[in-house]
Amino acid sequence: MQHTQRTTRIRFAAACGLAALILAAVFLHAPWWLALTAVAAVTAAAVRLWRRRPAYRRNGMEYFDRIISGGIRYQLVSFITVIVVVVGVCILLAIWSDCSILTHDDGWGKARGVIYHFLDPGYLNDDETPAVQGFMLIISLMGMVLLGGLLITTLSNIVERRVNGVERGLVNYPGIRDHYVVIGYGEISVCLLLNIFRHESERLPKTGKRQTAKLPKIILMTNQDIPCVRARIQSQLAPELERKVILYAGNIESREHLAKLNIDTAREVYILGEREEYGRDSKNLECVRIIRELRGETKTPLKVNVQFDRPASYSIIQKLALPAEFIADNDGKSVIYFRPFNFYENWARLLWGHYKEADYADLDFKPLDCDGRHVHLIIVGFNRMGRALLLEALRLCHYPNYDERTGANRTRITVIDKAMDDLLPQFRSQYPYLEQIGDIGVEYVKGRVEDTAVREMITAAATDSRELVTIAVCLQDPDLSLSTGLSLPEEAYYIIGQEPEGCIAGNNDNVRILIRQELQQGIGEILDADKRKFKHVKVFGMLTDGISGHLLDDTAAMWVNAYYDLKYAPGKGSPKHPVYAAYAKYLETHQLEGTDILDLAAMPAHRAEAERTARLLWYLTSEDFRFSNRYQTEMYGIYQRYAENSALHEMEHRRWCADRSIIGYRDTCAERLKDIDCFKLHWSIVPFKDLPEKERDKDRDVIGNMKKILNLGPSTLD
Repeated sequence: MQHTQRTTRIRFAAACGLAALILAAVFLHAPWWLALTAVAAVTAAAVRLWRRRPAYRRNGMEYFDRIISGGIRYQLVSFITVIVVVVGVCILLAIWSDCSILTHDDGWGKARGVIYHFLDPGYLNDDETPAVQGFMLIISLMGMVLLGGLLITTLSNIVERRVNGVERGLVNYPGIRDHYVVIGYGEISVCLLLNIFRHESERLPKTGKRQTAKLPKIILMTNQDIPCVRARIQSQLAPELERKVILYAGNIESREHLAKLNIDTAREVYILGEREEYGRDSKNLECVRIIRELRGETKTPLKVNVQFDRPASYSIIQKLALPAEFIADNDGKSVIYFRPFNFYENWARLLWGHYKEADYADLDFKPLDCDGRHVHLIIVGFNRMGRALLLEALRLCHYPNYDERTGANRTRITVIDKAMDDLLPQFRSQYPYLEQIGDIGVEYVKGRVEDTAVREMITAAATDSRELVTIAVCLQDPDLSLSTGLSLPEEAYYIIGQEPEGCIAGNNDNVRILIRQELQQGIGEILDADKRKFKHVKVFGMLTDGISGHLLDDTAAMWVNAYYDLKYAPGKGSPKHPVYAAYAKYLETHQLEGTDILDLAAMPAHRAEAERTARLLWYLTSEDFRFSNRYQTEMYGIYQRYAENSALHEMEHRRWCADRSIIGYRDTCAERLKDIDCFKLHWSIVPFKDLPEKERDKDRDVIGNMKKILNLGPSTLD
């Protein structure tokens, strides 16, 4: 590519030099032998350049094919070069001959005559001699061919190829700045585009009528058929928003293609990967490395949101620390902020986490007490969505009514799948320490909802007044999922009570039913309108949701991390020590010694400094501890509902034990075990009553800081 561009530039410069040589010969009245010598020198240089080209390009027809099929610049330069050479030779022949063109005898007049005849054949003059007329005829014919034929053809070809290039995503725009980049077209791409535009619209001042014109552009690169992708986007985005989306054709594995995305000036990057592509998660991770290299030097790390489609890949990312070459430069400075996410986990968070949608009931329906009631979650389908719901429930279902001494009021989770014998061994190998979660019991059942034993189990749970049942139907096939969710035992929908007037049927308020529907959101509206048998039935898992700015916002988790880092700061050997020292110096300078970072952030005059410190610490935190902080804030919604309960700190410790068990930590009795973090062993995975008082204070800090963190609100440094 570089050789071709260099050759094209040299050829164009040679043509311009020849034109300048001809004009100089005309105006300076140079002798004919001097002019011919100069032309010969230029010709010799061109021949030498030609001979230096590779042998496979010396073939005349191949060279001609390369001209007509090359790029726009290559065609124009070659075309202009031919015109300059032809006109120049004709001018030299006219000047160094005795003929008179347009009755002009001087050199400039003859040059104008040649140019006039070349541009317009109508300048043919019958008064000239036959030799001159023949010469003018040749000039006119060459003008007709080169200008009237090749020029129009070349220009129309340029326009046609440009249009075709835009339609196929082959045209890129180096001048785009401060934009979003989406790499890969997947199931949630359109939803992501809508959420980006919605988020940016909320940030704009509510003045003026053309708000859309102020929105940033989004470059979406995919290796799928661009016209098909554009048609899908156009069907779901308003025309004014669709014009803000620029489609590029490219491969996620190609550094050359990624370099065209202007990563060095991008505002934020989303790596989704291609739908149903082999090795999707691995390719997404490798793309992070290339983006780090393309980003270059920057003051603020670029946020790179990376989707991991498979729960197994997502789990591995939570356990391992990324090498520095993925996120930092040679000096160790963070170049990008790596933010992994999973669509299925996001939907589990929308159902029950801190950011839950209002349409969905909590798993405990209302705060529990010690009356013997407990949560029972039944998951139908042990696929990606089913696993995400199970893991989310293991992190969240820690309630104050659980008795650590007797095991009473234990949360129950039942997972049902006809292929359980094949799926369970793999799941247990990925999460081998779930048995350490003492307040939640999980049962894996091989079968289908249609089986008699399974239906009897669901009926027994639905009719047990002590169980608060949520049935989540997670089958992949939307039609099968819908029919299964609406064909459960009748006791899951309503109960029949004995009244003095006779038997009266009413909705079973102890059961909630969730049905996965990726595409058919209209079904949800129909079910919402039904206030009779299917009153407690909701759909979830739609591709129009599952990714948004607030689900990927780590501000609250960042404050949690900063508080614990500064309160329990490690020794001087830690990479975070310079941040601790700078923070301590800031407090000393402003006479605020002893002020924790949450209180400092609550002071408007010091908010920016507190947030800068928190961000630096967040960037230096390993990925598994980042997720630990995220999952802590995920529990805030439940803690707020149990705000008056004195057992909140015990709930927090059980949640922490569950989170560490999911991430792969084992319990150990060795309090001073060497390399305890390296091998994921922890002596604090014990009942709350067995913890030292210092460790109990950490759980109390979580509850005490919750309101402070929530009151700080979103980040102010975006």
